[in-house]
Order: sequence, then C-alpha cells, then structure tokens
Amino acid sequence: MAIRRSAAVQIEPLIDDLCGSDAVARETAGARLSVIGKRAVPHLVKAFEHTGSAVARAAILKVFEACRDSRGLDLALDIVDEAAADPKVLHAAVALLAAHLDGDDGARALDGLSALALDREHDEVTRLQAAELIARALPAVVALLRKQLARDGSAAVRQWAAAGAARTVPAADPRAALEEVAAGAAFDPALLKALVADGAATMPLPTLHRVIEQVRLREARLPAEADRMEWLRVRGAVHVALAIRGSRVAAYDLRETLSGHTPALPADFYAAAGLVGDASCLEAIAGALAAPPSAVDDRDQRWRDDLIRAGRAIVQRERLTRRHAAVRKIAKAWPAVADVLLS
Repeated sequence: MAIRRSAAVQIEPLIDDLCGSDAVARETAGARLSVIGKRAVPHLVKAFEHTGSAVARAAILKVFEACRDSRGLDLALDIVDEAAADPKVLHAAVALLAAHLDGDDGARALDGLSALALDREHDEVTRLQAAELIARALPAVVALLRKQLARDGSAAVRQWAAAGAARTVPAADPRAALEEVAAGAAFDPALLKALVADGAATMPLPTLHRVIEQVRLREARLPAEADRMEWLRVRGAVHVALAIRGSRVAAYDLRETLSGHTPALPADFYAAAGLVGDASCLEAIAGALAAPPSAVDDRDQRWRDDLIRAGRAIVQRERLTRRHAAVRKIAKAWPAVADVLLS
C-alpha cells in the first residue's frame, strides 16, 4: 500500500537522522520511528538495503525490534546467515530475533537463533548470546539445543551446554540473592554458584561486578586453599556469565587472576578469557604458559591446552599480530610461547 504523502514527509527526515552521524539525533529518530511503527516500515527496509553503515543498519534493526514487523525479521534472518556480518549489526539482529520468540513469528525466530548458536563460523560470544536468549525465553524447548552444543568444538560452548543441563532451580530467588551478595551478605559458595547459573543472565552488569568484588574479598580472607577454591569457582562462574553477555566490566580481575595463579584455575576463567579477554589478558596467559609445569600429568596438560585455546581466541578476535605492542612484549620474553599463540 502506498504511503500517504503526509506520512512520507514526516518519516523521511527521521530516516535521514537515523542513518546520520549524530548519535543524539539517531536515538531521537529511532524512538519516534518506533512510535510511528508500520507506516515507517517500507522506508526502513529501503534505508537498510541502501546504507553501507553498520551503525545505521544496527539502528534500523533496533527500530524493527520495537515495532515487531515481520519484514524486519526477514532482514535479521539474512544477517545471521552471514558469517562475516558486522558485529554491531549481528548483535542487533540477534536482539530482534529474540523479540519475536514469543510472537506469531516465533518459530522462524527460533530457527534463526538456533542455527546461529550451532554455527561454528560465528564467534563464541554471539553464539552463546543466541543460545542464552533461547534458554531464557523458551526454557521448555532448549534441551535439544543443549544436547547438540554439548558436542561442540568450543570448550566455552560445551561448558554452557553442560552447566545448563545440570542446572537445578535454587530454593532462593536468584536475583534477590545476588543483590544481597553484591551488598555484602554471606552465602554458601555452592549455593551461590547455583544462583549465578540461574540468575546472572538478567542481572544488571554493575551488580555482577560487585558480586565479583565481594567474592574476591571473602576468598582472600580464607586461610585454607580448599576453601579459597570454592569461592574461586564462584568467581569464575560470574566471569563466564559476564563474558556470555560480552561484558568486560571485570576484565581487570580476570587478567589479575590469570597472572597470579599457577597451577590450574577453574575452567571458567579460561572460557571467559577466550570470550572477552584483551591484549593484557594475553600477556597474563603467555606468562602462565611460560612458567615451569607444576606436574607432568594429564591435568597440567589440560590446563595448558585451555590456556592456549583462550590465548588463540584473543589473538583472533582482537586481530593481534606480531606488530602489536603486547605481542612484541611476549615474543621478546618468551619467543616459543608467542609462536604457539600466533600459530
């Protein structure tokens, strides 16, 4: 159906702002176009097809997320099929698909997110975000996806699948309990780890950051290594929860923990480093790899394999080369380690 002239006159300047370089104007235009809704859809589709700007494309998909039009769903499905899609656009497409999970197009949205979660051509963070969105919106249908991901080539993905399959609902309300821990309340570490698995996906990121700080303080006060390890496992679980959401809010703690611990840490720390670690985390990983083996056994080799996988994931995601300052530093101190991480 043709758009009335009066509507076009109103919509076209908003589309220009949405695709422009002014961030404030873009946000304002997005909000107004979301209210206009279906009348703006043909203009949004045309703008999406003609713009080469990743920021503009992501903004257009965000408007479609608000108005829930199936034509936006079609665009999002095309994006998640692209292995080389821009991360900003891909993230917006994933959020758009998730918004359709409980609607009339839920089956198509579920198929798109499931395919993305299973697609090893995409990065781990995006795959885990897609899987977690399905688990939160449709907990009754995620079991099959977990079963398939349990055989995935990525250790982080397998760990997500295994943790979810084993998850039990704690007696306490996870969100309320994590708020209490963030404020300094005492909790049993085993229960707290279960609460993290159950409630961290929807907690505000600053709250999870405070949980890490509180757990680290409690951990430091304990004299027995076995007791410290219980709390260290909790901290690792929170790091994975943050990493699945693509957050680096506690990257400093991740880096310091990788630097200060030999022998092995809980596997969650390596999984989180592989997902969101930066060049400084790579230096910490290199230093740990350069340290003499703590023992000549299978456990030590698994730990080193996990470190190498995490380091290589950082190199690939951050597009680090031998010209990067951190890599030059590693190569100067430990040439063999640099060769392994860059291979």
